[in-house]
Amino acid sequence: MSGRLAGKKALITGGAQGLGLAFGKRFIEEGAQVVLTDIQGGKVKEAADEIGAAAGLQHDVTSPEDWASVGARANATMNGISILIHNAGIGSFGDIETETLEAYRKVMAVDTDSVFIGTQACMPFLKETQPASIVVISSVAGIKAQSSFLAYNTAKAAVAMMSKSIAVHCAKRKYDINCNSVHPVFTKTPIIEPMVGMKATREEGEAALSKYIPMKRLGEPEEVASMVTYLASDEARFVTGSAFTIDGGMTAQ
Repeated sequence: MSGRLAGKKALITGGAQGLGLAFGKRFIEEGAQVVLTDIQGGKVKEAADEIGAAAGLQHDVTSPEDWASVGARANATMNGISILIHNAGIGSFGDIETETLEAYRKVMAVDTDSVFIGTQACMPFLKETQPASIVVISSVAGIKAQSSFLAYNTAKAAVAMMSKSIAVHCAKRKYDINCNSVHPVFTKTPIIEPMVGMKATREEGEAALSKYIPMKRLGEPEEVASMVTYLASDEARFVTGSAFTIDGGMTAQ
């Protein structure tokens, strides 16, 4: 690899599997130090060992106390935090008539509230380690609505706007910290398994999701990692408050 992230220090949530693990692996290949966090404590420690990360920490992203602890530990382990990746997320099936308040609140807590809590907790470390980058993993679901994804649509749209507010705040304060959101389409990660499993075979399940995508295939974690690597690098120092779709043309329709 080219060492595009040489000297960078990244904290990545939801790092035990899927996109978070793909980001961690790419970042390390590009020269960064990485701390992975995840609610699955044992699994994230194994993942960290597997890719050579500095640490794998158990982390409830909805907890201010956990964020205070994890942020401080990551900062001490890497001697700074210059990249913050908000990747942890969950989904829920339900429309305005069937979704429960409990499920709605849980999705909002994990997908949206965590970005507020975590960015606030880590801002002192990012300011000390400038230039720095914040990348929020949203979704095409934050742009295109579907009736059965009420909570997920709402959470992902909210977090995209939050990232813009954070970006403008940092720019006005003259911090050398950019903040952008990334909006992948259905990607080959564990979060899509419930939808794939609704069909008799994996091929049928993936085909059912792919039919909504003009390029007629699912995204690969490595393709999302390429965009996130760019946004976390110094190449993107002047890129902030923007939303990047990785969707095979889905939102162009």
